[in-house]
Amino acid sequence: MLKLFLAAMLTTSPAEIPPHTWSCNNQIEVWCTGDSCAAMNEDETTPLDIWASRDGRFAVCAYSGCWEGETELVESRGRLLWAADNVEFLSGRGGSNVDVTLVIIEKEGVGFVRAGGFATPLLCSRAAPDLR
Repeated sequence: MLKLFLAAMLTTSPAEIPPHTWSCNNQIEVWCTGDSCAAMNEDETTPLDIWASRDGRFAVCAYSGCWEGETELVESRGRLLWAADNVEFLSGRGGSNVDVTLVIIEKEGVGFVRAGGFATPLLCSRAAPDLR
């Protein structure tokens, strides 16, 4: 879960922490199916808490757990891309495995995540990992 990801980052010496760790969250929630997308009402929005690092690790957290994975980071023209298939949802309550796509545009600090039905824009910033 996110706490395990962050704990691993905190137990790493400063020289071993990836040069850029990103923290992202959503202000709206968008769900897409095969034939349509819709924004959820503000009072129905699920807060997402997302961490990603240049070493390829990422965590997309919602509800009571996180989809956590590791992949080869792709960088192109200021865009960072993490993409992984069949990512496990780590939670005491279970959950389904999903494909995850996370894109961050470094210069603008905006991004996009697709995990399960979520297809949501994000605000992102470079951040040192913490347990807030």
